[in-house]
Amino acid sequence: MARFNDQEAMGSGTFLLGALAGALVGAGVALLMAPKSGAETRQDLSSGYNSVRDVAARRYRDLADRANAKLGELEQKVDQYANRASSTAGAAVDAARTAAADARSEFPRA
Repeated sequence: MARFNDQEAMGSGTFLLGALAGALVGAGVALLMAPKSGAETRQDLSSGYNSVRDVAARRYRDLADRANAKLGELEQKVDQYANRASSTAGAAVDAARTAAADARSEFPRA
């Protein structure tokens, strides 16, 4: 059975950080060495940014819609349980009042 080791986790995190830094440096070098003009590169970056932003906005809206739907379902379930609990509690209170009234009626009055 393998044990999780803090040093192994730290090594994995360091590797991922190094890989990310290397990817960023590589992307920067690729942009600088590309045979495009600055205006073309900026336009490509801008269109790429806009498409990523649009995709992120759509996914956010989709996630928000699904979360709102789940929240609505949860609110309905909570209302159902609350109504059941209040009706059960109300029936129990009514039964207790009836039992108390019956008990009082059995005692003779002075």
